[in-house]
Amino acid sequence: MDRWIALLAGLLALVVGVLFFWLGGPTRTEIAQRVFVVEVRDNYFDPPGLSIEPNDRVVWIVKENAQGDGHTVTAYHPSQDRPLRIPAGARPWNSGPMTQIGQSYSYLFALPGVYDYFCALHEQQGMVGRVIVGSTESASAAEQGLPAAAQSSIPTIEELSGVVGEAFNAIALLQGIEYLAGQSQMALALRQLKEFQGVFSRSILAKALAQQGVREQFENRVSMLEALLNRGAPLSAVAQTVAQAKALLDALTRP
Repeated sequence: MDRWIALLAGLLALVVGVLFFWLGGPTRTEIAQRVFVVEVRDNYFDPPGLSIEPNDRVVWIVKENAQGDGHTVTAYHPSQDRPLRIPAGARPWNSGPMTQIGQSYSYLFALPGVYDYFCALHEQQGMVGRVIVGSTESASAAEQGLPAAAQSSIPTIEELSGVVGEAFNAIALLQGIEYLAGQSQMALALRQLKEFQGVFSRSILAKALAQQGVREQFENRVSMLEALLNRGAPLSAVAQTVAQAKALLDALTRP
């Protein structure tokens, strides 16, 4: 009798484990998605624009709050007393005030289209951002109707379709790798980095960095980042290497 009870208990544990893996653990979609990090700074998002794929996730992390009133990450949507500037049917979001350095908010972008967002406390200072999900060729968005400072700050679809957009993406992707490393998700960080390395050599970003004379330096930083992740180096070393790579990309984002 005891033997049968032990056998049944073992089978039950196995079933529970399988169900947890498929239902309670990470889904295949969550495992496959990339993570981009946008830094929330005083009166601007860094980077202010992205071009990503459906099921990619964006994480906003507060890096500055000099005035102490915090920042929000809020979708342009009638629920926020703003015009609709995200795809119809997409779930609107609002982080609420984020006042602590390191505080974060994330959103998974499921539907293709153009998503515009703002900081409810600093919109008048031009603190706005844009995320294009899916092909930029078919993307369209209202390029008017924002406060003057916001209108001049938000990246255009044309900008996000070119070198500037690729530089923004690379910055946010590298910041995402640093974020994953900080969450002890080294395998995901490495996979995200290797995917980037796989397409970089054929990208217009690589050509632009070559024209600036810094492609080799950038590739060296990326290779060093891979080595640091492989050996589980301290997060401070990962962050320093990401910052060095980002500095080489920043020049491509300026007019």
